[in-house]
Amino acid sequence: MNTLIKAIILSLSTALVAAPVMATPQEHHSQQHLAQHHIKKTERPSHDWQKGHKVPAQYHGNSFKIDASKYKKLSKPTKNQQWIKVNGDYVLMNTATYKVIKVIQG
Repeated sequence: MNTLIKAIILSLSTALVAAPVMATPQEHHSQQHLAQHHIKKTERPSHDWQKGHKVPAQYHGNSFKIDASKYKKLSKPTKNQQWIKVNGDYVLMNTATYKVIKVIQG
């Protein structure tokens, strides 16, 4: 009888330990899929931006600003305008309102 109880307990404990391990790859796959979807979504943000849309705050910093005079295809920005480069695309934004004026895909 003791052997039978030990066998049942061992079977149940093995099943309880194995269940979370078996679920992990699927959960990991779901998280990885969501991360890839997020990367793809932010990979080329100009597809979402249109004239008049607001430029997200993460692109307001100096690291995205470019000197338009170094690029032939970019017009000279006027007062309250700045070109930024994001993922190969050029976005002219109003620096007072942070709204998109023009987008040139790179």
